[in-house]
Amino acid sequence: MTHHQNLQAYLSSGRLFAKNNPNVQAGYRISFDDIVARRGSSEFTTPCGSNVNDFVPFYFSPCTKMAYSIHIGNVPLKAPDGQNLGIATMDDVAYLVVEPAALFGSGRTCWYTDIACNSGLPATYNNNHDELETHVDWSLFDDNPKMGRIPEIGYAGVCRWQHDRDYPVEHQMRSKKRMAEFMVQDHLQMNEVSCIVLKSDTHLEEVEAWVKASNTQIPVYVKPGCYF
Repeated sequence: MTHHQNLQAYLSSGRLFAKNNPNVQAGYRISFDDIVARRGSSEFTTPCGSNVNDFVPFYFSPCTKMAYSIHIGNVPLKAPDGQNLGIATMDDVAYLVVEPAALFGSGRTCWYTDIACNSGLPATYNNNHDELETHVDWSLFDDNPKMGRIPEIGYAGVCRWQHDRDYPVEHQMRSKKRMAEFMVQDHLQMNEVSCIVLKSDTHLEEVEAWVKASNTQIPVYVKPGCYF
């Protein structure tokens, strides 16, 4: 999940660099600065001894607490120079969709967790591709009602609801488990992206022009159902 204007820099360079990479692009920010800084501390370290900001992180669905926070106007929009541009909106958010198998096959270290790294509880990390199907609580993703279908790539969508509730018992940690993360070390190569998703046609021509200029073949889809 990124501000759509950042796509031009990512596509031009062919890579999206992790926050701790010296080549990281100074882009538009749709995140909480305090959480980003905290994730860069020694508190958040992967089993290989690297900081989580040495990795490019992904969620396992477009329907996340962070996306909802942007949707309800809780997240500031910052310019590349740090200037506050007001409130971020989902209208300007783009999703980069990747296949974990492709990133595992890249030769770069990958980790995934059972909850968000910064949940306030210790996340359990795993780097075994074969155990991804059991490490993440997929029942919380696959429940109904669903949103966010992308049939072009065979994605059936995700359960719209992610809040905690007392019953059933498996929902007592639902919000944290639904923020499980997948991380690839150092950078994401843009030719590893399965597709780019936008909320509306507003930025479609612009993004498609950047894709064409980059000589990549990334399809760009308008999927309002992936957004709140």
